Amino acid sequence: MSSVKVADFIRSSAGYVRANVAKANKDGNAYLTKTESKSLARDLKDNFEAHRVGAQENGSVTVSKFVNRFTDYVAVMAKRADANHDGFISTAEAKKLPVDLQDNFRNFKLYR
Repeated sequence: MSSVKVADFIRSSAGYVRANVAKANKDGNAYLTKTESKSLARDLKDNFEAHRVGAQENGSVTVSKFVNRFTDYVAVMAKRADANHDGFISTAEAKKLPVDLQDNFRNFKLYR
């Protein structure tokens, strides 16, 4: 598969982050701690570090903020990477994704 639909990547990323955060959030409260983030899938750990803007001093972030910010970030960056605006991200265009999303994109393509 040489290209991926932008909308599919966004939708899948949203479900993926929600499911991973729910699994990692061991106590089921409104926060995801740095300790809990260690249970995230490998390709989401760098995203957790990058998206902890406004995190508590202890490194916790609200689950909803992390999920929403990550999903919004994927949407913006995926649309930006689609240089020819055809609604697809080619392998060449994927190289324009930020480094912390390139692993998510590779995994999406692998496990589709």
